[in-house]
Amino acid sequence: MGFADVADPTGRLVAPKVDGDKEEPEGGIVKDLLSFGDVLSPSWVISKGLELAFDFNPVDEAKKLIAGDWEEYAECAKAWKAMGDFCEDLAENIRAGNRALDKSWNGNAADAAYIYFDTLAKDIADMKHSFNELKESYEKTTEAVWNTAEACGDLLQGILDTAAIVGLTALAGASTSFTLFGPVIAVGAVAGEIIAMINMWSKLTTAISELQTMLNGSIGLVTGISSSIEAKAVKFPLPGRAYDSPVA
Repeated sequence: MGFADVADPTGRLVAPKVDGDKEEPEGGIVKDLLSFGDVLSPSWVISKGLELAFDFNPVDEAKKLIAGDWEEYAECAKAWKAMGDFCEDLAENIRAGNRALDKSWNGNAADAAYIYFDTLAKDIADMKHSFNELKESYEKTTEAVWNTAEACGDLLQGILDTAAIVGLTALAGASTSFTLFGPVIAVGAVAGEIIAMINMWSKLTTAISELQTMLNGSIGLVTGISSSIEAKAVKFPLPGRAYDSPVA
């Protein structure tokens, strides 16, 4: 006896895709950060300014700290939603088939089969909630990464702008180095800007540190939800053998 499906679960299983222009804040802020400085490499003047404040390149360091394929991570949220919708549709098909079978089959075996498939449908439907929890967790993480990347981008721009001022001031000091006061004036003039750059870098690393703490918590949550899904999947045993009607 066959049953017509009331839903199409497999239709839910499509490749996820994030539209960076519509779904990622600012149309791709993470990509912008990871490509920061590629189009306009720091000039000698900016490099000189950075050298006076840091013994490393803050742009390169920031890229390392927040590197990752976060667009692909965002696509995972869509995949978890699709899995939840798949479970919902599959459960509805099992319920519909179970109701149809119940109308034409009676007896102890029929009652046992009804309970089995009814419980199976409930267990599968419950998985939708777990997959939705995964989806929400991934969405929150993605939003946090995007917000942090935006903040880091603004801070890096501030560092580079300030480095340009420091570099130009240092250049001016060098051009008057034949006097006794040129170098002294230059050092005094850039001291405030150097401190400002260091403070901006401190804010940037603090933002990334807070993001890392959030990511660690998210990993724990995702691990727990994944274990819950696995437990639900294995707790319901398959029938030991196919049903063999004694009157067939």
